[in-house]
Amino acid sequence: MAVRGFLCQNIAIGCAFGGFGVAAGEIKSQFDVSTGMASMGLAFAVLMMGLVSPIFARMIGSVGLRRTMLTGIVLSGLGYVVLAFAPSIYVVLAAYGLFVGVGIAMFGSFPCSVLASNWFQPNPGAALGFVNMPVMVALVPMMGIFLIERYGLSTFYLVMAGLHILLLPFALGVADRPEGAARAGDDAQGSTAHAMISSRAILGRPIFWIVVLGAGGLSAAGIIGVSHLVSFAIEKHIPPAQAAFLLSVMGAAAALGSLLVGVLCGKIGAVNTLALMGAALAGSWFVLLGTSLYPLMICATLIIGACGAGIFPAVNVLGARVFGVDALARVLGLFTLYTLPMNFLLPPAAGVLRDATASYEPVVGVLIAGSGAIAAMFVLLGRVMARQDAVREKVAV
Repeated sequence: MAVRGFLCQNIAIGCAFGGFGVAAGEIKSQFDVSTGMASMGLAFAVLMMGLVSPIFARMIGSVGLRRTMLTGIVLSGLGYVVLAFAPSIYVVLAAYGLFVGVGIAMFGSFPCSVLASNWFQPNPGAALGFVNMPVMVALVPMMGIFLIERYGLSTFYLVMAGLHILLLPFALGVADRPEGAARAGDDAQGSTAHAMISSRAILGRPIFWIVVLGAGGLSAAGIIGVSHLVSFAIEKHIPPAQAAFLLSVMGAAAALGSLLVGVLCGKIGAVNTLALMGAALAGSWFVLLGTSLYPLMICATLIIGACGAGIFPAVNVLGARVFGVDALARVLGLFTLYTLPMNFLLPPAAGVLRDATASYEPVVGVLIAGSGAIAAMFVLLGRVMARQDAVREKVAV
């Protein structure tokens, strides 16, 4: 089940996020649009992911992970077929939003993390890290550069559609949880009918909104990095091939970072891990802003990639601890929904700010300040939670 989740998550995230980073420049030139408009494709995908995730949290409970994920694979694959033959930028944006974005919500990180959490209790941290290792984010950019330069953007999109077809046999074997762990009322498909904590109860907890603001901000910073790293590096006079390689470096680091973060969550706690990631992101972007030395840029990109991939696993661990494993699907669905304003607006806003100032320096400055502030917020949250735990222990004694 971990391998199936790993493959599904990688095709979903690798094709969308890794592929968009190398396709954005070609989209901009092919349809003669601005940087901000070209970067809207991934933003629309993220928008739809957030809007529909609560719906699919309920769908997972009613029809099971297998049917939900198979439907998402087919829908996302069709999206890349539409992208291959899109006649205008508006069709591109619609395909990313209505097909790719909705498809990712059904078979990407969210359902795959629920799968891992169900199968690897009581400590799912390492499994969540493995399932969310975005190996394809490292491989797709290099594949994309090769295919786009030699065969064009349409061929690149058709190849990604083909990867979805190859994924279908693996997704057919998905089951929600071990057979012996099935609850009363579960059907043969492994779908669940048990009641979860209400959305109102989740939204009424201040910690939920702190996580939305903090982890959502770090997630948006990661999307900005994926969308603009290549263009940022080229602006610093890095050759295009080396700039694209930085995106692959980010993806490779993400693969290891996700696993590392899962382990760290089990050692120091999810809140402290999120604080550490915020501080590391701020420092790494500071290095990128201040140097054009390629080896240093590679080192900073490694850290950014490792941290960005660990955000969702850390949120998984924290959500399960605060709200319980049974409520995790609903918590993740609501988290994805309420982080939409940041994930949808900030990446294209970064492109608009870059166009307005003719430089990426203000964009990176905002990333540094924001990541540092989020790190401080999670440090404070960690102290509050530690005090609450201490009080509960005293009461229990």
